[in-house]
Amino acid sequence: MLHANYHSHLLYCNHAHGHVEDYIKIALKYNFKELGISDHAPLLPCVMSSLEFERFGRNYNTMTLDTALRRYIPEVEEAKRKYKDRIKILSAFEIEYFPMNDFFVRYLRKRVDYLNLGVHLFEYKENLLNSYRDIDYDTIYFYLEACISGMKTGLFNTLVHPDLFMYGYKDVNGNRCFDEHCKVVSKAIIEAAIKYNVYLELNANGIYNSRKSPVWLYPCREFWEIAKQYTNLKIIIGADAHTPKALNCKYTEQAEEFAKELGLPICETMEVNH
Repeated sequence: MLHANYHSHLLYCNHAHGHVEDYIKIALKYNFKELGISDHAPLLPCVMSSLEFERFGRNYNTMTLDTALRRYIPEVEEAKRKYKDRIKILSAFEIEYFPMNDFFVRYLRKRVDYLNLGVHLFEYKENLLNSYRDIDYDTIYFYLEACISGMKTGLFNTLVHPDLFMYGYKDVNGNRCFDEHCKVVSKAIIEAAIKYNVYLELNANGIYNSRKSPVWLYPCREFWEIAKQYTNLKIIIGADAHTPKALNCKYTEQAEEFAKELGLPICETMEVNH
């Protein structure tokens, strides 16, 4: 059973449920040692065109900057003080990284304990593409570029769901399969994580998101079979919890079983390195 989680979302992102204390109650019930609250950071309109912001920004359902600074961070900080003798609480954001929003990422990093890098959107020929539906044998390399661009800044502790590219990947024939392009990108992500001292996350919520699919869309077995060959890679399991109960559920159990089956060296707790 997991006793720490560093990927948790609150109601502020508008597609999750619960306040910090709701998560803490579940964490204490299952004897968690540490709990990281890492809701989605605001998505700035300046990183995209007005049309893209209509497509992605408004539908991305992130909190506003005012909410982040006046409600979210204070709520986590209050929980830290209140529960300091019972569990270690850490504050965080999950955030996209683009060179254009570098200043904003650095601004937020100073206000929380760590950052998770989540590549849901990436730049492609002066446009933004969606990592769930727009990745194929060509665009996958721009997803890779976004991952490495963020990791090399030294601002991020973890690259969450690094194998998200497999959610809707299409090869040259339009089929979903783990081809040579996926293999090259997987190795590059893993080696960059080692180089820049970034954790890679085995994402339990991906199992939930795959519940209508005959196979897991992510975590991707082929990705993690490559990952296990790198003995110096740091791996954590993340619940990617959007409800308090998701901290400990059948999907986190399946993630643990999957890691055990592959022989992945899972870190029980995470050190904040960035």
